[in-house]
Amino acid sequence: MKDLFTSEQVNVQQALDIVGLQLGDNRIRLYYQTAFKFCSDLQGGSKIAMAHEGIKPEFWQKLADYEGQVIDTPLNRIYRRSNYTSNVKDPRVDIEGSLVVCHFDDLTAKFHFSDAAQLCVWVRVAAKHCKNWAGDRARIRNVYARLTDASESEKLTLVS
Repeated sequence: MKDLFTSEQVNVQQALDIVGLQLGDNRIRLYYQTAFKFCSDLQGGSKIAMAHEGIKPEFWQKLADYEGQVIDTPLNRIYRRSNYTSNVKDPRVDIEGSLVVCHFDDLTAKFHFSDAAQLCVWVRVAAKHCKNWAGDRARIRNVYARLTDASESEKLTLVS
């Protein structure tokens, strides 16, 4: 299987509260909350891979216009769930130089950082549609951090 994908080989859609990704012949279904977490990891991984090539983060401003579009799926008045299920337990994101590596259980997909950034925005917009369909009004913040210079003696605290 070819595991290096470009944005032309990827399709992202939403169906009720499930975000669907098609990577070549593989179809991946993620619950929208998992998709938001995956986007956070994908964005962080893309920025680290981008820094590996020496490109500044202003690249993300070009994608912000697409992500900032008005979501036309109306917010449902009550919280609801569909009968669809996710087929991936826990998607992970790693970095290999300027490539972003996505692990979906037994499937591994590699993207150039620019294609990964575009995928991140597509998945986030689809997840916003799914969230509105589900009637979810929650505000959840996901943070991606890569600690490389922290020593074991340093204390790390979580500030919420």
